[in-house]
Amino acid sequence: MTRWQLGPGWLTPKLHALIKAEHWHWLVLLVWIVPLLLAGFFDLDHQSLMAHDEGLYARRARVIVDSGDWIHPWATPHHKTPGPYWVVALFIQLLGRHEVAVRLPSVLASIGCLWLTYSIGRRLLNPTAALLGALSLGVAPLWLQYSRLATPDVLFTGLILLAIWLMLAAERQQSSSKHWCYLGAGITLGITVLIRSALAAVPMACLLPYMLLSGKHHLRQWSLYLGGLIGLLPTATWLWLCWRRYDMAVIEAIVNFPVSQGLTTDRAKSPLFYLFNLLVNDFLWIFFALAAVGLLSLRFLRTHTKVTYVCQPQISLLLLYPLLYLGLLSFASTKLPHYAIPTYPFLALLTGYTMERLLTPSLSITIKRLLTTVNGLLVLLGTVLIAAGGLALVTDILPSADDIRPYAPIALGLGLGWLAAGMLWFRTSQNQPILLSWLVLLLLGHWLGLTIAWGTADLGNINPDMKALLIRDDIQPVLQTEAVGFSPGLNSKRSTLLRFYTPNPGEKLDTLEAIGPNDYIWIEDNELPTLTKPYDSLGKIERTHLIRILAQ
Repeated sequence: MTRWQLGPGWLTPKLHALIKAEHWHWLVLLVWIVPLLLAGFFDLDHQSLMAHDEGLYARRARVIVDSGDWIHPWATPHHKTPGPYWVVALFIQLLGRHEVAVRLPSVLASIGCLWLTYSIGRRLLNPTAALLGALSLGVAPLWLQYSRLATPDVLFTGLILLAIWLMLAAERQQSSSKHWCYLGAGITLGITVLIRSALAAVPMACLLPYMLLSGKHHLRQWSLYLGGLIGLLPTATWLWLCWRRYDMAVIEAIVNFPVSQGLTTDRAKSPLFYLFNLLVNDFLWIFFALAAVGLLSLRFLRTHTKVTYVCQPQISLLLLYPLLYLGLLSFASTKLPHYAIPTYPFLALLTGYTMERLLTPSLSITIKRLLTTVNGLLVLLGTVLIAAGGLALVTDILPSADDIRPYAPIALGLGLGWLAAGMLWFRTSQNQPILLSWLVLLLLGHWLGLTIAWGTADLGNINPDMKALLIRDDIQPVLQTEAVGFSPGLNSKRSTLLRFYTPNPGEKLDTLEAIGPNDYIWIEDNELPTLTKPYDSLGKIERTHLIRILAQ
C-alpha cells in the first residue's frame, strides 16, 4: 500500500519522531514563524503604516532621529516613557526610514516570544504540549498582525516572558546562580516600565499569585529587588533629565494620562469585550484554551489538596495569570484588542495542554462524539471556503468579487486545512484516530492561509492610497528636494503618517496666509476654498491634497 493510499495518516510516524527529537524543536519553531513574519515584508511599495498607533510611534521616533535629542524632543511634556521610540529610532538610524526598519523590532521580538513560550511550556507542561502551543501562537491572527506592526505590544510581552522564564530557571539553580536569574528577572521587569509606562503594573500585579503561592519565596530574594532598581534606572534617569527641563510637568503628564484614559467613556465597552474579541482574534485556538481552563478547573474541584494544587506554577501562571490579566483589563473603561496581547502566549500554552491531552491513548466516548461533530463542521466549512475562494478567484459570481478576491487565497488555505483534517478523522478508525496528524493539519491550514494572506493580500499596506502617491515617479523628485508644509486643519491621522513619510517636512502653519509662492503644502479639501493664492494640485490622498502655490 502506498503512502497516497494511506492518506495523510502516513505522516503520523514522522510527526511523532519529530516531536520526540526535542533538540530540533527550536528549528521547527523558527521555520514555522519566519515565513509568517516575512511574507511580503520587504515589498516596500506595498507596505504602509497604520495611523494609530503605529504611525505615532514611527513619527515620534523620527523626531528623535532628526533632532538628535533622545531625551525629550517634543515641544510639550510627553505622556509616555520613551522606550518604544528609542527602539524604533535605533532601527531607523541603522536601516533607514521605512516600514521594514520600524516594524523589524516587533518581528524579532515575536521570534523571541515563540521560543520563550516554548521554553516556559517545557517547564510547566511537557515538550509536546509546549511545541504545539507555541505553534498555535504563531498562527493566532491578532498576535501575527501585531508581530508585524511598529507597536510595543509584542516587545512588552517578550520582556514579561523573559522575566517569567528567569524566575522559573531560578527555582532549579543553586544559590549563586539563582541570584543571577533573579537579578535578570528584576532588570527585565524594571525595563517594562520604560516600554509601557503605567501599563507595566498590570503584568506585575498578575504575577503576584505565582510569586506568593509557588512556595519558592520569590518575594524574599534581594537580587530580584536589586534587579528591579537597575531596570528602573533608564526610566528614572529620563524622568530626572526631563524634570530639569520642565519641572514636574512631565511626571504629571505620565501620571495623568492613564487616569484620564480610565475615566473616558467614549470607548467604554462590555465587560465581556475581551472574551468576545478572543473568539475572533484567536479563532479556533481559543476553544482549545477554554477546554484547558475547564480541564484544570475540574482537576481543582476533584483534588483533596486544593491549596497545594493552586500553588503549582502550572496553575498560577497558565491559569491565574491570563485570567487576572483579562479581568483587570475588563474593569478599565478603555478596551482595545491589542491590550490583551500579553495573554496570548499563556492562552497558547493552554491550547497546547488540551492538544497534548487529546493525544492520550484512550479518549472517552463523549470526547469522540464531540470531535466527530467538530470534524463534521470542519468538512462543511472547509468545503464552503474552498468553493468560495475558487469562485472569487476565477469568476465574478460572488457579490463584491473585486473586493474579496485578494482574500480568496486565505479561504483556500484555511479550507484545505479544515477539509483535510475533517476527512482524516472520518477516514480513520475512530477507536484509534490519528489525532497528531489531525492537529497538524489544523495548524497547517491556518499557517498556509495566513502566509498567503500576508504575502499576497497587502495586509501590511494599511494606507495604500498614501503609499501609491508617495512613490509616484512625478512626486518623488518633489518630496526629495522640496520642503512640504502642513496646513492648520490637516486630518490628524493622515498628518501623523505624512510627518513620518515626508522626506523634508516643513512647519505646521498657523494660517494659510503664511504660504508663499512656490511653497508646497499638504492641505485638506475643505481648506482649499479659503486659499486666496493660485495653486496646482499634484496629487490627492482621500481628502488631503499635495499642492504647489503658483507665482502670481
